[in-house]
Amino acid sequence: MIDAVSYWICRVSNYQQPPQNPYGYGPPQPPQYPQAPPPGMPPMGGGYPMGHPTQGPPEQALASQGTRLGARLLDGLIIMVPLIVVGVINGMVASSNKSAGIVTAIVFFVALIAALVFYEPYMNSQYGATFGKRICGLRVARLSDGQNLSFGAALGRVLITYVLIFVPLGNLLNVLWCTWDKPYRQCLHDKVVSSVVVKA
Repeated sequence: MIDAVSYWICRVSNYQQPPQNPYGYGPPQPPQYPQAPPPGMPPMGGGYPMGHPTQGPPEQALASQGTRLGARLLDGLIIMVPLIVVGVINGMVASSNKSAGIVTAIVFFVALIAALVFYEPYMNSQYGATFGKRICGLRVARLSDGQNLSFGAALGRVLITYVLIFVPLGNLLNVLWCTWDKPYRQCLHDKVVSSVVVKA
């Protein structure tokens, strides 16, 4: 009888509800604060529940290279189509009225800079993904805990791609790096800010 009671007490005390999002990846979750470990026990590594031994997502949570490329192409279209429309309007206005053409040219230039520099950082920091990535079911996350990047990190992630344009083969290497990178399939711009692209 005592053995049976001891058995059930051990079962109940060791039972834990399985975490809904064990690796911190996928849709952003409300912050959860881990309990302090028992005396003499080391804290769980990387902030992952269940004592995940390494920082970063499991392989099955990583985005495929093809899906990442598709999302990038979609984002290119989302940015370029409105800019082309504005550019055409600018050309039409400039041909009929040069002073108004200067104003529309300035507006076009500001819109171009805003689209290239701020679209991706804002979307990634606020929502975890650009429109292209959301359509493809992807999300950009911090490697350490799977949460959204800060705006500064998201901005740095974009700016490094522009810097690599001026390095011979830099942009090509940046894009292709995720095809052989292990274990997190990171591009060079991911490595600079410790980000990773995962399935949403």
